[in-house]
Amino acid sequence: MARGGSGIGDDGDMRRAVLLIFVLSGAAGLVYEVVWARELVLVFGNTTQAVSAILTGFFAGMALGSAAGGRLADRVRSPLRLYGLLEIAIAAVALATPVLFSVVRASYREAYPLLENTPLALALVRFGLSLVALAPATVLMGATLPTLSRHLARAREDVSEAFGRLYAANTVGAIVGAAASGFVLIELLGLSGALVVGAGCSLVAGAVALMLARATPQRTVTVTTLAAGRERRLALVVAFVSGLTSLGYQVLWTRLLSSGTGNTTYVFTTILVLFLVGIAVGALLFSAGLGRGGRPTTWLGVCQLAVGAIALTGTVLIGGGIVDLSLEAAPLLTVLPATLVMGLALPIASGLVAQRDERIGTDTGLLLGANTLGIVIGTFVVPFVLVPAIGSPRSAACLAIVNLVLGAVLLGLRQQARAAIGPALVAASVVVLAVGSPLLIDPGAARIARGGGQLFASGEDEIASVQSGQIRNDLHLWVAGTSMTALTIDAKFMALLPVMVRPDARSALVIAFGMGSSYRAALEAGMTVVGVELVPTVPRMFRYYYSDADAVLENPRGRLVIADGRNHVELTHDRYDVVIVDPPPPIRSAGTAVLYSREFYAASAARLSDSGVMMEWMPYLQTMDEFRSHVRTFADVFPNLLIALGPGHSGVFMLGSRSAVALAPSAVRSVLARPGIGEDLSATPDAHGRAPGSWADLVPAMVWLAGDDARRFAGDAPPITDDRPLTEYFLLRDLFGRPSPQMTEAQLRAAAVIR
Repeated sequence: MARGGSGIGDDGDMRRAVLLIFVLSGAAGLVYEVVWARELVLVFGNTTQAVSAILTGFFAGMALGSAAGGRLADRVRSPLRLYGLLEIAIAAVALATPVLFSVVRASYREAYPLLENTPLALALVRFGLSLVALAPATVLMGATLPTLSRHLARAREDVSEAFGRLYAANTVGAIVGAAASGFVLIELLGLSGALVVGAGCSLVAGAVALMLARATPQRTVTVTTLAAGRERRLALVVAFVSGLTSLGYQVLWTRLLSSGTGNTTYVFTTILVLFLVGIAVGALLFSAGLGRGGRPTTWLGVCQLAVGAIALTGTVLIGGGIVDLSLEAAPLLTVLPATLVMGLALPIASGLVAQRDERIGTDTGLLLGANTLGIVIGTFVVPFVLVPAIGSPRSAACLAIVNLVLGAVLLGLRQQARAAIGPALVAASVVVLAVGSPLLIDPGAARIARGGGQLFASGEDEIASVQSGQIRNDLHLWVAGTSMTALTIDAKFMALLPVMVRPDARSALVIAFGMGSSYRAALEAGMTVVGVELVPTVPRMFRYYYSDADAVLENPRGRLVIADGRNHVELTHDRYDVVIVDPPPPIRSAGTAVLYSREFYAASAARLSDSGVMMEWMPYLQTMDEFRSHVRTFADVFPNLLIALGPGHSGVFMLGSRSAVALAPSAVRSVLARPGIGEDLSATPDAHGRAPGSWADLVPAMVWLAGDDARRFAGDAPPITDDRPLTEYFLLRDLFGRPSPQMTEAQLRAAAVIR
């Protein structure tokens, strides 16, 4: 076969340089994905619907870019020069995204009130705006791999080797980008600084590519070789299924493996890095020769069967119904082996997809487009269809069945003996799925059972798994395997203290429903109450903690909204006399910083009436320096503030307002005298027999610091902002920062004396 040039083996140094710059491209891509997803969550909220719209917009742009970029790469004389221009354009667009996101935010804010009661239309608006926000960059990003494939492979027999090496290099870069952004960049530089670093990587990759293109002779393709049509279609099917199931497994395994960990950002980052490591190792093994001998369809069939079998076994192990694996062991036995096999599949399929030598870019772009389309479908099907219907463990089993069926079909195309393996595994998996309960179990439920607890109810929705139960004499509410709250006196005072500051308060917004204590207490205090809860299943557990739960939920003065609390505050036009916020613990959980940031407090202040009061709960599970940052952030927004120590000894109340804030004895007594309030406080498990009439003597002693004293305590501590979410990114402070004692009531009382 004659053609211009001699394929990917022409110049080893040139090839290695191209692979190195694609490592930079992969690192930049993951930094962009992390930063943009977080910034758009601030626009649309942290609901699964909003996150799905963001991911769909991201990957839809990538799919379009893959298809269009491959076609363009086939038409230009220097694909490497095209790649360099693409990377420089990506850097420019990435740096401009903050401006574009601000336009999207304004557009969504205008559309939300009109479409609030039409969820489908609102979902379409989110998707459309996500595409507008992300497409300028993601279309360009999607074009890079087929463009470099066109550069390195000049004949269809070169495609799988070139694609495999590029795929491995890009995934290695993605590992670096995920680890750097999650563990280092955001904590050190903030989201905006991380974005600049990503743009710098793209810019360097583009500039080096342009220099390399000047030293690379332009080549032409003169002879055409056709690939078998059936094999090409099979490659596209495998790419689609691989995208769908890999995204699904990533979502489901992250949910299952993070259960009970407190859901810190570092758990998510670790699982993502491990996921990418497996794919990179698989792609590197392919580049070293594994999967390149024999028939590609046979290899693909074996890969699909292996992924399905590993995923099914791993899901059973993660659940802990048979073996109680540690958090460290579970990913190594499940995620790593399965993703290693996944990393083989796409490079193997790339060898089947190329039809003609002059269409290498087009065909590899089509392969990537099919893979990315599978990812787009997965972002909808898994969280919205499978998980709410059958839960995460069985959803993972369903995806495993898809892999097993496809593997059986692929092997069946070769010979009947091997074809029997696939159906046998499929039948076994169907049986496991049918009898599911003893094998496919939520890790949180398994942990409760092993701890000797009593499970009242268990459910799972598109946001998280939720369990209600009891361990010894204590009632618990677990969300994502972590105990969220308890029946405490502090939870009831969250609603009562703001009313004691403003006895004439008539309306309240309660963010984070939990066991329902604050929502119930606010209604009992006589206010009209709007409660906002992110996890739909949580309010359904209310009746396990209060016997009057049904009556409380039917109270005409109350309304429960299932939505992201931060998003509700920013988008609603309603105003309230009181805003009560009790973010879910632990305080370092991923996603909670949006309820502690200066921007959130400013948005909440805008929703308050002229003399309205905001109450933010601060648990003791942090250091004194971290608490100083919280006080500084709160004080930056509210000119008048008061900090009170919780009588349950688990945290403090921060009260802020534009008007004076004080707990006058007469106001305290008037609120406690309202029907049922004193009795309800005394009925709380940690009230320890305190008489209903004695609470008025306790409240004045709760005050710790107020006004300028609180500001002096905060000092010059760094504020928490959306760009610098300090509560979620703390690894470097813990490792290298100055030591700071744990925040306790004793430490706070000592600090009040020292000031």
